[in-house]
Amino acid sequence: MVKVLISNATILTMSTKKDLVIGKGYVFINNGVIESIGEGEPPLEYQYPELLINGEGRIVCPGFSSAFTSVTLYPLRYRVRDVNWDEVLDYISVLSRTDVYYIAALSFMEMISRGVTTALISDIFLDNIARAAHDVGINVTLAVPYNCGIKDFDPDNELRLLLGKWHERVEGIKAAVLYCGEPSLKWLKDMVSHNINIYLFNSKLGLSDLPKELRSHVYFINPTRYSGSNVIRYGDGLKLWRPEEGLGIGVRPSYSMLSVIREVSIVTNKHPLDILHSAITVNNELIGFNDVGPIEVKCRANIVMFDTSEPPGWPALIDLESIVKAIVDGDLSIETVIMGNDILVDNKETLTVGYDLVKKAVNRLGPILKKFLKLPYD
Repeated sequence: MVKVLISNATILTMSTKKDLVIGKGYVFINNGVIESIGEGEPPLEYQYPELLINGEGRIVCPGFSSAFTSVTLYPLRYRVRDVNWDEVLDYISVLSRTDVYYIAALSFMEMISRGVTTALISDIFLDNIARAAHDVGINVTLAVPYNCGIKDFDPDNELRLLLGKWHERVEGIKAAVLYCGEPSLKWLKDMVSHNINIYLFNSKLGLSDLPKELRSHVYFINPTRYSGSNVIRYGDGLKLWRPEEGLGIGVRPSYSMLSVIREVSIVTNKHPLDILHSAITVNNELIGFNDVGPIEVKCRANIVMFDTSEPPGWPALIDLESIVKAIVDGDLSIETVIMGNDILVDNKETLTVGYDLVKKAVNRLGPILKKFLKLPYD
């Protein structure tokens, strides 16, 4: 698609520059970039798009971002707390690159269907995960894990593959590094010299341990004694979340950022709007997608449309508190998802990949899951 017009919609822009809520308005997208937003009818020059989406009875908001996600563990998401780490490593060790592609594609299909348009992924075989992300249409930053304890995994080779084929060569695919131990300063300086945009480490280092010129490159995963704008929380760490910190899915039964937002709202008692801000704007900045986030002119299109024309969404109100409550707690149906120049989901159906891929993935992965989870596959 080149020119898309969404009209007659209730819009939660999440903008800090313009109106936060537009009661009945339009969004015009030209070649994947938001060209105009406004209240009421669009100007004449925007009234003849190549795709017109009627937003009546819909809430439009920015797509969500996960600042930390694992996809190879996606098939274990209902049991991951019951499986010890040695078993997890055994499971990962038998996965081929093709297996990982199919697992990633399935997880990305769920994520976009739940309105997640960007994510940071730390995993094995990221070259194949990049291909799955590109096929499904989700934008990803791929963090190569170092010192992760996975047998026969070569992080240096994986990083070379990402830099040579994907990073800043294919739109929507970026490279990063996750160090799972305590990195030496020399190693960190070497990584910075590669000009990779993001570097992620666990909580074994603090900012005071780093030279000033390196501090802007380091992000912390679930630190227990440190908080700040360069911190990402997921899993059990969500209870320590503070505004302006990032949030991630990690591995959980639902690969939905709305489930993360609801949990954080309950365990921290923070305002849902602050949590939405992190799940939309802060996360994208942390993982390197600075041109994605709020619904603002010149930003890349990053849009989720919720259906409020009938229960459970109806009746949709247009005041800020009601809109936020509807999105966070209302269990609304996601009807359309747009990322850049692509319609990923429309009429509640994934458009980028279909049933054939799902069938191949299930047939291929079934025997693996049977071995590790004792599932009743033939």
